Amino acid sequence: MKTIIILSLVQTGILLILLGKIVLFEEESTIPGNARQNTSVSDPVDAAPTDSHAATTNYPDEDRLRVIVREELAAQLGALSVAGAQKDSAAVLEPEDEAKFQIQRELVAQQLNYHTSVGRISATDMQMLQMEIAKLDEAGRREMLGELTRAMNSGELEGRL
Repeated sequence: MKTIIILSLVQTGILLILLGKIVLFEEESTIPGNARQNTSVSDPVDAAPTDSHAATTNYPDEDRLRVIVREELAAQLGALSVAGAQKDSAAVLEPEDEAKFQIQRELVAQQLNYHTSVGRISATDMQMLQMEIAKLDEAGRREMLGELTRAMNSGELEGRL
């Protein structure tokens, strides 16, 4: 019995709150359209809508935020496309750089073959090898790290990566 009384009181309270919101909504819709607009409108986004329904659902701050988000997204996408274009242009290496990376790749391959023939690599040697691999171009790094990983996974080379 107590629960029924409590539930009916809660229901009555909710109905009163909703009724109050409806009354406020009706009072807001009776305000003339020009009274709802800002006195100094410099940006069309700042202007309050004249439609009473739109006035409750579309706020100027919301529109301003949308414009800001669009601008930021456009700037970020522009920055990504510029970075991608720079990466593509940097991917084309000059013949001198290509030769330098090829020599460096061969040196790293020789070091890796030496450590694989020994069967073990110390932590300091591993760090040195990784530093030399880091100096390679992207394709060389991928290739040498792949060989190093294969040697360690197959058991030909013992050490810590």
